[in-house]
Amino acid sequence: MAKKTASDLSGWASDINTDATKALIEELQTEGKPWDKLESSPKKYVTNYRRICPKRPEWENPYQIVPVHYLGPNSRMVVCLKETGLGECPACQLRWELQNGGDEQGARGLRPAIRTFLNVVKINQDGTLADEKVYLMGLNQLQFLGKRATEYDLEEESELPLFYFFEKYGDLSHVETGRDLSIKAKQDKQGDYDVIVMKFSAAPPSPFPGTGELLEEGLINLPEVVAISEPKEMLSIIEGRAPGALMLPAGTTAPSAFVAPEEAAAAPSAAPSKSRFGGDEEEEAVAEEPAAASEEESTPSEEKEEENPRAAKAPPKTDPAEAIKRLRSQ
Repeated sequence: MAKKTASDLSGWASDINTDATKALIEELQTEGKPWDKLESSPKKYVTNYRRICPKRPEWENPYQIVPVHYLGPNSRMVVCLKETGLGECPACQLRWELQNGGDEQGARGLRPAIRTFLNVVKINQDGTLADEKVYLMGLNQLQFLGKRATEYDLEEESELPLFYFFEKYGDLSHVETGRDLSIKAKQDKQGDYDVIVMKFSAAPPSPFPGTGELLEEGLINLPEVVAISEPKEMLSIIEGRAPGALMLPAGTTAPSAFVAPEEAAAAPSAAPSKSRFGGDEEEEAVAEEPAAASEEESTPSEEKEEENPRAAKAPPKTDPAEAIKRLRSQ
């Protein structure tokens, strides 16, 4: 038998491009939307500088507030049909089925959440444009609107959710008299939850640092950020059988708009200098463009419900699969 000779494989030698694969995964997960990823640290606040983009003339506001559900095994974000007045919402119906059957945990996962979306640009500390690109920022209820039934003092800016800066200063996004934002972010622990604590502050009025071309080409259509799904499609998403609706990038950290009391009370160790964003400069890190952010800042986080002591003792009386079957038959 003739001896086989080694063949020349040099033409097959090549390198793989993992960066391109990561970019593709990011695009698939976010449907190509350029989500803003604030940088944070577990040890100290990291300052991120942003400017909210002005709204298009046909929009009512430069922000879009949307009630949403996070459905299925991948927590896909879809509009709550009931809260938006579009019709009966199968997610809400299933929630009440589970609630009435004693499945407190299952029902809690189907609660509608309030999300707010804004177009922003990244800026330097001096207000100049840091990146010729418009990003989509997503904030939860605590970050933008604050805690329910809470009265906020407009003079205590470190405690204010972002909406109250609009209330105090007017249109933060105005192309001529808007205000740059400093967003300080720090990783923290609140109970059983990993959270990102955020503090907002605003600089004096200044013109928008970008161009009309940047806005015309870069603004994301805020009214269409979150998918509106048909009821049957929502049920398929809950069951994990539907490809539709927006999927957020993976991440488990839940942002919070509030500062831990011990952080708020901490006194600076040295005489602070003044900042153009008001108040004193704190010892902090300034965010640079992250090579790979640990998470997308739009991770859902709403006010924590009080635990029902009965829930752990009483087994659920409702089978979710049977409840979905009943909803499908309607």
